[in-house]
Formats: sequence, structure tokens, C-alpha cells
Amino acid sequence: MQSTTLTHARLRLSESNVRKANGDAGLEALAASIAEHGLLQPLIVSPSAGKKTLYDVHAGGRRWRAIGLLIERGVLPKDYAIDVRICENEDAAAREISLAENLIREAMTPADEARAYRDIVDGGADAEAVARRFGVTVRHVQGRLRLADLAEPIFAALAAGDITLDVAMAYGSTGDRERQAAAWERLSTSWQADNPQAIRRAIAEESLSSDHPIARFLGEAEYVACGGRIERDLFATEGEGRWLDGDLAMDLAAKKLAHEAEVAELGSKLAWVKPTLATHVTYDETKDLHAYWPRRAEPSAEALARMDEISDRMTEIAEILDSPDDGDDVEALEAEYNSLDTEHDRLADTELLIPEEDKPTVGTFLVLGKDGQPRLLETYYTSVKPARRPSASSEPVGGAEIEGEEPAPSASLPRSLEEQMAKDRRDVLALHIAHDPALALDLAIFSLARDHAGHFGYSDTGCTIRITDRNEPSGLTGIPASLAVTELEQQRASLPNDWASEEDSFASFLAFRSLDDGVKAGWLAYAVSQSLKASLASGTHACTFQSRLGAEIGIDMAQHWRPGAENFFDRIKKAQILSILGQFDSEIALRYAAAKKSELATAAARLCSGDTIIEPEIKAKALAWVPDAMRFDGVAGDLIDSGMALDDRNEDAGDVPLDAANQNDADDPLGQAA
Repeated sequence: MQSTTLTHARLRLSESNVRKANGDAGLEALAASIAEHGLLQPLIVSPSAGKKTLYDVHAGGRRWRAIGLLIERGVLPKDYAIDVRICENEDAAAREISLAENLIREAMTPADEARAYRDIVDGGADAEAVARRFGVTVRHVQGRLRLADLAEPIFAALAAGDITLDVAMAYGSTGDRERQAAAWERLSTSWQADNPQAIRRAIAEESLSSDHPIARFLGEAEYVACGGRIERDLFATEGEGRWLDGDLAMDLAAKKLAHEAEVAELGSKLAWVKPTLATHVTYDETKDLHAYWPRRAEPSAEALARMDEISDRMTEIAEILDSPDDGDDVEALEAEYNSLDTEHDRLADTELLIPEEDKPTVGTFLVLGKDGQPRLLETYYTSVKPARRPSASSEPVGGAEIEGEEPAPSASLPRSLEEQMAKDRRDVLALHIAHDPALALDLAIFSLARDHAGHFGYSDTGCTIRITDRNEPSGLTGIPASLAVTELEQQRASLPNDWASEEDSFASFLAFRSLDDGVKAGWLAYAVSQSLKASLASGTHACTFQSRLGAEIGIDMAQHWRPGAENFFDRIKKAQILSILGQFDSEIALRYAAAKKSELATAAARLCSGDTIIEPEIKAKALAWVPDAMRFDGVAGDLIDSGMALDDRNEDAGDVPLDAANQNDADDPLGQAA
């Protein structure tokens, strides 16, 4: 090949160049590099066919385009001499050369790039200058420089290809090499070695986020004035970042909150106000105290009259919903019922009154809100067991026992909720039958043959083996499908149904007969599973046969159905939810007594799904809880007709509070259980 120079105007892209896509990718960076360093590699060209003055560029097309961009902008002159190597064989060689250059080229690794940028910066350049010279963003250069500063074993792993760029960047979320190395030592040989999120959490364990309640309460200025350090990533703005000296921040915040507690104690005239640097109060802080129940002020005459109107209307709505008339707008009535219930709670939520004679022994806690603002709990405690009981106007708190008082029976369930629960319970039983062809066969033969074996009475099995109308209750609308329904659909989708597409019934029958016995058994099990009527262990949808059948095959209802906000807790009263929480731990019900209905329902749903930070034994009880009406195992025969009898086996729950505000933040010291 002959080496020479040609001007940009005498060159054109070859039609045989294999690079057809990404022609503009990185063009600005390439142009900046050529402007700074010149053309480091010659272009491979050959004479153009029919154009003696032109040459086709087979390798180096992007460099040619970048030079054209610089000429257009006036950075380079029009007669800029471009180094080229001329290949006379333009046929096979052109495509071969183009392919070789584009295929064999290997991109620089992030580690090599980081080293190169570090060397340039060490030579006196700054990140902005490096970015200009190579046509990349300043943030890109800063990010690579952060990689170059990684602890030695981490950088070595990146250079060797043992970890990905995402993993390396996770370690680089802090510039503290000691914290990087400590996290590397813990995680590099664990199952979380390639999990960037786990690495970031490990590095952040001893620090605080700038939006943490403690950080918000203390304030950045006060923290920095006392020597606190803040680390901000490349995308953080003023006021963001991580506070590296978590112990210092917590010590300063504790002193500040103690002063706020003294002020609150003087203002409230309580015996004590204890500061707690958390969003909730732990069990250890209340285990030696007794709950104190202040009396609420009587509502005004106007409020009492309105509350009576609300109660009368709610009773009317309940009677309409329990009637068999399907012509009513059930959804509108239930919405009105819930709205009235909320209004009634608001009117009853009057001022708490603590007699002067009780104040010397009564106190409460000062905690932090999620926004970092101190707030006094509306839950009070005393070291002396109160002799006085809550007044009749106070709302009872389920689970927190009051000596000498019988717990109130659970209110009846809305009809729509009972219907939905009946269907959900039926679907769980159906799922087990669908996976047990032997049981399905026995049930099918029994249901078909019992009338011919001398039984001429009413069938109480709840199994409509002809699979006609099951009189499906309407239940709730607009809620997600239960897990059992989803699994049943998957079971159905796994069964071949080509045989059913035959138009002639007998041909369809012959096609079915040719199926494998296992496939036919699967169809039998699924078909029988679809014959079941909706049922509960008690109430209007009670079916003892299905309850005993579920118990016989050992169905653990909690493994298939969990009470959520939409499918359960939103549909029952606040007092009922508190009663359920009280079975897990009386302290939980106590803490949520003043919560809004929607917040309470959400918190209860998350607790029952295991999506919260709580002590293991209490979490286990919450995960195992389902309403007795939904259970198959060991259901008593004399359940409350409402279908809402609570599981007395959980009554000895431990005493660890649930913090609704922080129940998902495992790394938040405010959200940790005691």
C-alpha cells in the first residue's frame, strides 16, 4: 500500500463499507480528539471507479466525517492534509479491509479509560479540560476518575473483568477507600457479590441520607458546623448526599430533641415527656409502663345530632346491602357507607382530657415525623396502673385488654366482602383438587353415583359436578385476582385443547380419547375443580363438607390467601382492624388507635403480607393469620354468624410495635424493631 495525504474533498465513503449503523455515535468525541491530538491512524482508501480524482474510504469513515465536521466549523482548514494508505485492489480488498478494521477493533475497557484519565489529570489537567479534549461530558470524566480511586482489590477486579462496571460504580458510591474495602471484604465472596443495590446498602450502613428524618431535624448547617462530613455523588445537588458521620449526627440530634422535650413537658404540664430519636416508640421503652386512656371531651350538641343521623343511615345501608335485591347500586351504597363511617370517626375525635390530679403520673413521648418535625404522641402512659376505665364515648382498641371489660363482638361483614372471601376460599380448594387427579376422580365418581346408591336427599357437598350455573356471588369489583385464580389459569393453560376445536362432537370425543392418560387426568382434575360453589366456614356461605375436605387434605390457607387492603381491610371497620392487630401484639393496636382508617388498613395489609420490619415471632403470627371464616384447619363449629370470628390461638402475641411509616426501610435506624 502507498502512504500519502489527501484533502477531505477528494475523499468519499465507500459503498462497500460494512459499518451501516451508528455512524453518528461518538462523532463529537472523535472530532474533539482529532482537533486536540491530530489524526492518529491513516484512512484506508482506493481509487474511485470512474472518478479519477476521487478516492473511496474503506476504513476510517467516521474519522473522515469527524474531520469534515471540524472543517465545517472552521477548526481545521479546507485543505487539511489527511493521512491515507492507498490500496489498488478495490474489489475483494475493500470489503475485507473495512470488515477487519471494524470487527477486530476492541473498545477500551472502563478500567483502562479510568487509568488514562487519571494520568492526564495527574499531569496538570482538570476534568473540564479532559472532557473538552476527548469530546465527552464532565460527569463521564468524573465518574471514570472515581473508578480510578477505587480501593486496590476492587479496581484490580474491574480491570481483570471479574466484576461489572455497575458493581464497581456501586463501590464507588463513596470516596472513602476504607469503607469500600470493608464492604468488598464482606460481600465479594458472598451471594450478593454481583448485586449493586446490596453493595450500596452495605456502604451506606453507617451513614445517613440527607432526607433521613434525623438529618432533616438537625439541619445540614448545624451538622457541618460541628465537623460533620457530607459526601455527594455526581448527580447530587446542594442539600443532597450522605452524611458520613452518622454517630455525630445522632448525638447532636438527641441533644436537640431533649431540649424540645423539655419545652413540650412545660407546655403540656405532664409529668414527663421523653425524647425518642425515632419515628416510633420501642417495646423496651414502654414495657414497664401502663397505657393511660384519657377521656375525650363530649362532642357538641350539633355533632351528636349529626352522629345520630349518620348511625341511622349506616344502619339503613347495611340492611339494604344484606337484602337479596340485586337492583341496588351496591358500589354507590358501599361508598356512601364508608364516607359516613369516616365522618362519624372525625366527629367523635374530640379533645383528649387529662384531669389535673392525674398529670403528675402521666407522660408521653416526643418522636420525629418522617419530615423531621418533632411531634408528641397522642398515646399516654403512666407508671401507676389506672383505676379508671375509658368512657363509653372512647373507641375501644382491639387487642389492648382492659381489666373487667368483655371484648366487643366483631361487627358483621359487608355482603360484598363475604361473597368475595367465599369465592377466594373456594378457589384455593379448587387449586388443590386441580393438582390431585386421584382426589378429583374420587369426588367426581362419588358425586355422580351417590344418588344411585340409595341417597335421594339434598346434596350438601357443594360440588356441582355437572358444572352448570354455580350461582356465583358477585363479590367485590376492581380488585386484583387472587393467587389461587392465577395459578388455576396457569394450570388450565398447560392443558392441550386441540381436541375441543373439532366441530363434530363425536370427532372431538375421539380426539379426546386419543390423549395420554395423564393429560385426561389433568382435564378431569381441572373440570372437577371448576364445579365447586363459593363457600366459607360460617355465615350465609357456610359449607361444612368443603371445610372438612380442605382440612382432610391439609390446606394451609395462609399460603394461598393474604388479607390485603383492597380485598379485606378496606371493607371492615376500624375497630375490627385494631382487634386483629391486637391479636398479634396489643402494643400494635395501641399505636394505631389514632391512625386514619386508610393508613390503618394499609399498615395491617403490609404486616399480614410480611412486608414490614417486625420481631420474628410477631411476623410469623401475622403471616399465619386469616379470618376463621376462611380457614380449613380446625375451624370451630360455633363461629360467629358474621364470619368474622377472630383466631384465639394468636391471643398470646408478643409486644413489639409496628412502625407504619418505616416498615419497608431496613437500613433506617428509625425503622428498626426493638
